[in-house]
Amino acid sequence: MFKLSFLTVWVLTVFCSMAVNAQPKDNLVLFGRGTYPGDDSSFALIRRAGFTTFMLSSFYIKSNGDVYSGDDNRHPIIQNGRYTGDKAWIGRIASLRSPKEGIARIEVLLEGRWFNQAPNTYDFIRDWLDSNKAEPGVVTGMEDNSTLYKILKVFKDDMGVDAICIDDESVYDSLSIVRLSAMTRRVGMKMSLCPYTKMAYWKYILGNAAPGVIDAVYLQCYDGGKRNTPGPWIQALGGKVPVYPVFLCRGAFSTCATDHNSKTPSEIELAMRQYKNESPALVGGGIWQMADIKSYIRMNCATKDPSSGTAVTVADYLQQLKKALQPQP
Repeated sequence: MFKLSFLTVWVLTVFCSMAVNAQPKDNLVLFGRGTYPGDDSSFALIRRAGFTTFMLSSFYIKSNGDVYSGDDNRHPIIQNGRYTGDKAWIGRIASLRSPKEGIARIEVLLEGRWFNQAPNTYDFIRDWLDSNKAEPGVVTGMEDNSTLYKILKVFKDDMGVDAICIDDESVYDSLSIVRLSAMTRRVGMKMSLCPYTKMAYWKYILGNAAPGVIDAVYLQCYDGGKRNTPGPWIQALGGKVPVYPVFLCRGAFSTCATDHNSKTPSEIELAMRQYKNESPALVGGGIWQMADIKSYIRMNCATKDPSSGTAVTVADYLQQLKKALQPQP
């Protein structure tokens, strides 16, 4: 079992927080829902799998300023501007940055509400960036003592995060995200975007955000974005930042079969070939998400539904999915 001393964790966390890691040249992204607080063995598998970016996901901001993991809605990871989450998880995040193997960049996904859900994350980001609004228990505005700034500082300084990823699927308030980008740069992090629709909105964000802070777009190519391909987005966004297609793997929604446009490794490889023919400069992509990868193995999908794939271990499945994002000529 992989273990870290308190001193080692502290040194690694401080070291990782000193510099912002830009997008790797050949970026392979693994979304990590289902890994809070996780366990040492799962993080060891992730570290050795060959992905270059790990997305801590998904996280939600609540009305009182607390931040919660989607894996645990009872205990906040940030409260009153301080890290209050699982301490061992901090060590597990740091362990991903092994010098000989592992992850080059770590991001945190801020997920918003879906249509008709209760307000969260981006509703509050919109409201709190207006210093004229009074919110009980929340410090509004963009100053260093503001609630949002303190949340960003915890991401960077305590969790060692390189970037925040914007996954807004309902509020679409461009001014607040542009303002958030300025705060993100001031803290010393990057920002990425995770759209599935409303191309004009994301183009505006990219064109008006703090210079240099946005350096990647993770395009959802499943569910509501199942008709997306990178080409039109690359063209619409002006080629300013790389666009990486993100796929939903089999095992999603607790089924071995296709659901919400989930794909097998071979289907992902075929799609990547098509996308590269459409956009030869495309390098890399992403897989949503670790929880579904584990679900696929737990349900014994390779035996139950052979058309879904052949992986019989989490390590096998991670390798197959990674290779699918790197089709050979």
